[in-house]
Amino acid sequence: MHVRRYDVEIARRPAPGSRPSPAMSSLSAAAAFPDRAAAGNALAEVLASHALLARCAPPLVLAIPRGGVPVALPIARRLNGTLDVLLAHKLRAPHQAELAVGAVDEFGGIFLAEHALALGATGTYLSHETARQRARIQQRRQAYTPGRGAPHVRDRPVVVVDDGIATGATMIAALRAMRRLGATPLLACAPVAAREAIARLSTLADAVVCLETPHPFHAVSVAYNDFVQTDDATVIALLAMAADRP
Repeated sequence: MHVRRYDVEIARRPAPGSRPSPAMSSLSAAAAFPDRAAAGNALAEVLASHALLARCAPPLVLAIPRGGVPVALPIARRLNGTLDVLLAHKLRAPHQAELAVGAVDEFGGIFLAEHALALGATGTYLSHETARQRARIQQRRQAYTPGRGAPHVRDRPVVVVDDGIATGATMIAALRAMRRLGATPLLACAPVAAREAIARLSTLADAVVCLETPHPFHAVSVAYNDFVQTDDATVIALLAMAADRP
C-alpha cells in the first residue's frame, strides 16, 4: 500500500528588529500582521521557495472568500499563478451562528464535525442549513466569476488560501473537494491557525503552511491590526486585478 507523506510547516515571519522566537509560540501583544495583504506577502515569500511548488508549473491559487482573497492575491503574483476562488461555506450550529458544525463545498461535498449532533445539527435543521449555504455558494460564484464555473483542477498544483483557520471546517471541506477532483500537489495555507486545526488539515494536504499558531487560540482577528470585513465588491475588484495583470 502506498503511503503519502504529509508536511506541516510552521514558518514564522521574522519582524524587523525582532529577536528569534519559537515557531510554536503564542502571538505577542502586538498583532502579527498589519492587514490581509501584508499577511499574503509574508506567505508568498515562504511559498516561493517551497519544494513542492519548485517542481511544478505555476499553481492555481484558490482563495476561500471572502477574507482569503486579499491574502491570496500577492501569493498568486509571487508564484506567477492563476487566482480564483474556491467556495466553501461553514454550516452554522443551531442558535450559535458563529460556531461551525461542518461545511459544504461548491462541488456538492459536505463535512460534518464530530460535535455536530451534540449541538443539535440534525435532521430538518441540517437539511435546511445545508440548502441555505449551497444557495449562497451559487449566488457568490455567479457574482464573482460571471459566465463561468469553478476552475478545473485535475493534475494541477493547487494552493488553497484563507485568512485564518479556527475550527478548520471550511478548509477541510475545501481540501476534500480538491482531493476528489484530483488536484496535485495540494497545499493549504493561512497566516494564522489553531494548532488543533493544523493537525487535522495535515491528513488532507501534501503540505500545510502557516505563519502563526498561537496557543491558546482566541480568534483569527487577533492576528491582524486591520481585520475589516472583506465585502463582495472588494473580492470582485481583486479578482479583476489578478486577471488584468500583464
